[in-house]
Amino acid sequence: MIFFLLKRILLLYLIFFIPISFSENLPFLNIQSYSEKKEFFKNDNEKVGYSLGVSLGDYVNQSFQRQKDIGIKLDKKSILLGVKDAISGDLKLSKHEISMILKKLEDKIKRITEIQIKKNEKENLVQGQLYMKKFSEVEGVNKTPSGLLYVIEKIGDGQEEVNNNTEITVHYKGSLINGIEFDNSYKRGQPIKIMLKDVILGWQEGLKYIKKGGKIKLIIPPELGYGNNKINGIPGNSTLIFDIELLDIKNISN
Repeated sequence: MIFFLLKRILLLYLIFFIPISFSENLPFLNIQSYSEKKEFFKNDNEKVGYSLGVSLGDYVNQSFQRQKDIGIKLDKKSILLGVKDAISGDLKLSKHEISMILKKLEDKIKRITEIQIKKNEKENLVQGQLYMKKFSEVEGVNKTPSGLLYVIEKIGDGQEEVNNNTEITVHYKGSLINGIEFDNSYKRGQPIKIMLKDVILGWQEGLKYIKKGGKIKLIIPPELGYGNNKINGIPGNSTLIFDIELLDIKNISN
């Protein structure tokens, strides 16, 4: 990760900061109108280069902020000095020292990140339990022995029972308890068709309470969802909220 960042910084330096002495006359350091700033560029190539430099600069700033958020403070001036010395060949540290320092930094980032992930997982678990406790008190909410909460919005019709050998066709929306939506088949404009036995336990249990054409809301605790695994942007130990519409079912013989 740090090597990727340094490569980005190198590109930033080459495109944007050379020559450094020239920066004293850059138009964005003065109070000028946008039209006056545009006159600084002689051709489209310079505009493209500038735009790329700004993009890389934004990326670097975001990277610095991410490092700062996990408790690692990097000095921008020192990084730019390192880039300058690498270009000139006048290094103030040996290649071996640099390699060892960067390795220690990578190890530190990895340790801090792992600690933060564990902390987040514990917080997600606590917040999920509080959410489910409050939601379970709402009228019309059912709770099963496994800990699943569900609200039947429409029971559906038909005689066929949903079981693990059922192929289901569903539209659904999935979100976290903070309201962040992580999946939505409606937005994709395409329902999914899948065997019930191949979905998470919360779906396997919850969809058996409705029939074809039914609609149900499921509040799924981590143990019936993805546990402490991070899946497709879903943080570990997340409580999941699914609004599911069972469009069709097809029981398949063993």
